[in-house]
Amino acid sequence: MHQNFAWVAVALVTLNLFSGCAAFEGETRLPLPDVEPASSDENDSKQRVSRRPKAQVETSLSHGDGLTFGTARVSVAAMLPVDPPDRMLLIEPFFAAHTLDSDLDAPSRLFSTGINAMWLERVNDQVALTFAVNPSVSGDDAEFGRTVRVFAMGAVAWDWIPDELRLTTGAAWLGRSDIGVVPAAGLEWTPNDDWNVSLILPRPRVSRRLTNTETSETWLYAAGSINGGTFDVRRADGKADELSLTEFQTAVGVDVTNEQFGRAFCEIGAGFGRKLQYERGAEEVTFDPGVVLRMGVTR
Repeated sequence: MHQNFAWVAVALVTLNLFSGCAAFEGETRLPLPDVEPASSDENDSKQRVSRRPKAQVETSLSHGDGLTFGTARVSVAAMLPVDPPDRMLLIEPFFAAHTLDSDLDAPSRLFSTGINAMWLERVNDQVALTFAVNPSVSGDDAEFGRTVRVFAMGAVAWDWIPDELRLTTGAAWLGRSDIGVVPAAGLEWTPNDDWNVSLILPRPRVSRRLTNTETSETWLYAAGSINGGTFDVRRADGKADELSLTEFQTAVGVDVTNEQFGRAFCEIGAGFGRKLQYERGAEEVTFDPGVVLRMGVTR
């Protein structure tokens, strides 16, 4: 029984790395709830998984010459125990509001909302399958909801060395006009309880545990991610168009988990390859690197 629930915990950590793929307008991410599958009582663990949805509030800012993009995002996620621990379903509705200040003819306010769904299935003690889909709508005040965009992902994870080395291969369709298919592949190495090296694209992350008590943990990490998305907008001349924001980010941050207040993180970094482009108008503007700030709380 302990092995089963330990497998679920490891799988959830791996799935969190795919959060860099999902078609979230702001930072492409699919947050996961903090499921607690540690109980030795299977019935008790099922109740924990189903009764503990997690609410998350997150804000981020990418700022540089000519382009500033801010995001405030709220979501509620729950892991449904379809047949735990072999089959699990994550459901997470979300809403995000964005501000945009740029040299390009573009709206200053944007919105996005949708539902993230992720299916996790264990084939055996070493192999796990992951499938995800995220229908969402995004746009400005005039065109919000005009187009439904769908992110989709599939991946296979194999525990080459149980509890130490996991290999993953797969791909994700981002549902964006600027970026189509990206690999969801790499390896995750956990040499001991204080280190986690996850070289899984498109969101690599290296974490080092700083403190560990009975009620809290503190981690220092460095990570990369894809920021941006595609929005339906109305141009100044009244014509409908698609506006895409592209940015590749690197950041260092601190992640704190506490039994009383939940989880909080704060990170700072840089954004590269920053670009705004219109699909129908065929206009494109590139920007110099910018500073990235992000923080969030999960309760």
